Amino acid sequence: SSLQEIVKESSIYARERLVNLGLFPYLGSKVLIRSGLGILQTILIVAIVLYGFKSPTSELLDWKIGLGITTFLTIIAATSLGLMVSTLVKNESEANNTIPLILLPQIIFSGVIFKLKGLASKLSWLMVSRWSMGAYGALVNVNSMVPEQSSRFGLKLPPPPFEATPVYDATWQNLILNWLLLCLHTGVYLIIAFRLQKRKDIL
Repeated sequence: SSLQEIVKESSIYARERLVNLGLFPYLGSKVLIRSGLGILQTILIVAIVLYGFKSPTSELLDWKIGLGITTFLTIIAATSLGLMVSTLVKNESEANNTIPLILLPQIIFSGVIFKLKGLASKLSWLMVSRWSMGAYGALVNVNSMVPEQSSRFGLKLPPPPFEATPVYDATWQNLILNWLLLCLHTGVYLIIAFRLQKRKDIL
């Protein structure tokens, strides 16, 4: 819904700017409100996951805490992306039309569906989903879940469903890197949103 947060108020915003509405407080209030909603969403998601699924063993951090931090950072980064897009589009209908254009790359370049190599691996750095999945994978040590490859009766067994990758290394360095990149995405999206919204004062 953050995709429509700014564009739906475009006429109100233009009128209020004439009476000295500050851009920083305006965007700040959006982020603050969305952060509050993000906390509630995080609590709800964590509760559902803990209630509905068996908690995995995390070698780095208590699963509940790690799940909560990663989920919240993911929600805030996604919200910031939505706010940025909301400053780009001209109306609510256009905002809705961008949803598949945003979601599909996030799914494709998350690294979950298939292994990313070459340019695809570099493009994945631009996706919130890549760093989110990296953090979740590090928390539960996905690499340790890769089945051992062996042969029986001289026959080679089929390849494992997935391979170990540095993306899911269960180390503090990797976990913190993923968290920091989620924060970086948030910051970059908000800065771009601020600058794009500021340009509307000139146009």
